[in-house]
Amino acid sequence: MMHQSRSVTRYFLADRSIGVLQNSFALAGDYLSAAAFLGSIAMYFTQGMDSLFYAVATLLGWVLLLLFFSDKLRATGAFTFSDVINTSFNSRRLKVLSGVTSLLISIFYLLVQLVGASALLTLLLDLTFVSALLVISLLTLFIVLVGGMRATTFIQSIKALLLFLFAFTLLFLVLKRVNFSFEELFLRVAAVTSFDYLMPSSAISSGIEQISLILGLLLGLLGLPHILMRFFTVKDQSVALFSAAGTTLLIAIFFILNLIIGFGAVVLLEGEQLTGGANMTLLHLAFLLGGGLFQTILAILVLITVLAVISGIVMAASATVTHDLLPLLKTEQQLSEAWQLIIARLAVLMIFIFGAILAYFFREMNLAFLFGLAFSWVASAHFPVMLGRFYLKGYSEKGAFYALLVGTLGVLLFLIFSDTVWVDIFSFHSLYSYRSPTLFILPLTLAVLWLFREQEVGEREAIS
Repeated sequence: MMHQSRSVTRYFLADRSIGVLQNSFALAGDYLSAAAFLGSIAMYFTQGMDSLFYAVATLLGWVLLLLFFSDKLRATGAFTFSDVINTSFNSRRLKVLSGVTSLLISIFYLLVQLVGASALLTLLLDLTFVSALLVISLLTLFIVLVGGMRATTFIQSIKALLLFLFAFTLLFLVLKRVNFSFEELFLRVAAVTSFDYLMPSSAISSGIEQISLILGLLLGLLGLPHILMRFFTVKDQSVALFSAAGTTLLIAIFFILNLIIGFGAVVLLEGEQLTGGANMTLLHLAFLLGGGLFQTILAILVLITVLAVISGIVMAASATVTHDLLPLLKTEQQLSEAWQLIIARLAVLMIFIFGAILAYFFREMNLAFLFGLAFSWVASAHFPVMLGRFYLKGYSEKGAFYALLVGTLGVLLFLIFSDTVWVDIFSFHSLYSYRSPTLFILPLTLAVLWLFREQEVGEREAIS
């Protein structure tokens, strides 16, 4: 068995020494991708209050993480998600399944970020897709290979600070254009659109598909490997709890800023032809309010944002390989600290090369589908097992294994037979109209977890 040395713990978890303030900003930096800023503003510009609806759903996920999981995650002393759900059992099959699902989810999420970020930088910096992908890959590899979790935490924290500084500057410039009056801003929004624009659309206010999508976004956050990993980098439970509280506050503030900036874009860019489509709304707003320099600053900020998010994903994926999967290969002797670090860095390199190759070949694929797959998978498989780990009396190895298996296979089969794949790719006749699986698969996973619970619970080490 390859026990984790202090040097490996330092590389992946920064010696579990990250403080409350830094971890709060790092968590915000880890989660708030370029899509959270540019995509949110674009949705306000095109769909109005729908963007706020998605933001609130996401924020509720952070509230749930704060209230029900943050301190308990750190109390397990875990290294990865697999450790969290397998602490009481030391089950080989559960370790393999949870390690594989964690790795695949991280790779899907990495693929989404690489494709989206590279496409974005081609527009912002006038690069080819391959050049943008190469720039992102080399810079991220340097951060992760050389600095590990400490460097990743630093870049995530700095990114969050810069993002807030830029957003507050935009807020000031937008409000200046409407005489610092929120009333005038919303009246002008209504004047150039309609008052219906300030209400959720029919697509949001009703529909099973939307409920399933929102459920996936809300619960998917709770099991993302790179988000959970940040709670393993702190000293104790109280730091984890206050980190989650600080992050929730930061993200709430950020979404409020997005609301004002987004409606400012509606007013100030009304009638403009946006080069690059709706996703470039923020870029055009930055140019209008601050000229070419401000637009360049935004492009640099987007690059830093990309590096921060992707660094966190790669760290989580490589930790899964190094800590969960490689130790399952039987070895006669324990590897030295130096070899463990070499393997850890090789895992980082191989995962990133694999992710970059996939990003190149899947650059034309629907990113919303891949993003939805990652979140639906986590919400339908990882979240219920983690919920059972902490709150189900009689939580068992068999229940955890089969729930994780049912959740994983259920999501994959649902998406294969959905219109996204069955009709759009295979050109077969539609079997059903739903594209988001969480509402349908999550109850099955919870049922399996409950059915396989232990009827008589023996003594087991508990997490208080």
